[in-house]
Amino acid sequence: MKNIIIPTVFFITLSAILTSCESSEDTKEHVKAENFVMYTDAEYSEVALENQETQTKSADTKIFTYALNGTRIELLIDGETVKYLDHYYTPDVEAISVADFDFDGYEDIFIPYEAPSDYGTYYSYIPAENSFSENAELNSVGRVMTVSDDNTLIEDRSDELTKRTIEYQWINKKLRAVKKTETYKSSESGKMLTDVYNFDENGVEYLIGTTENETSDAVVGD
Repeated sequence: MKNIIIPTVFFITLSAILTSCESSEDTKEHVKAENFVMYTDAEYSEVALENQETQTKSADTKIFTYALNGTRIELLIDGETVKYLDHYYTPDVEAISVADFDFDGYEDIFIPYEAPSDYGTYYSYIPAENSFSENAELNSVGRVMTVSDDNTLIEDRSDELTKRTIEYQWINKKLRAVKKTETYKSSESGKMLTDVYNFDENGVEYLIGTTENETSDAVVGD
């Protein structure tokens, strides 16, 4: 790995992580649980340095990792630094998201704004350049999305009254909204209703149907 300012690095098993967490509440260990990778920054003050690394494998087995060092995020491919992202704030580690958002077989990264942290910037890996660049299509949405099993991206726009999701698909290298679902309580009947909308080729939504939910206690606006 190339010149990350980290005094000590330990790679340990999940069981060791759990044991460490139970035995010491004030340890300065930062864990990305799904990858079982941890950094320890014992020589730094508690607020001086945040370290976070995640590891995933892409289609041609390139390994993508990132390290958070204060306001700087370092992006690495196969242990070599390929990009620095500098911010005026320290990104919320919990709100950083890594996934193959553009479905090209390589992991991309979403970096949240300072507030609200569900908005942010997407950076996609460009294999020909061995680097990352802002993805204009993903950033036209500009909010964190999750990748579904059917090759769609899901954006959660729920509020206190309505549970709302929008599904996006890549069509001819363009990201297009294809479906919106809203669940809410009817002000007239008091029953829970779900509206489903589709989008035309111009991105204009239109209602295709409303259904009544079997239960009236559906959770709205988590």
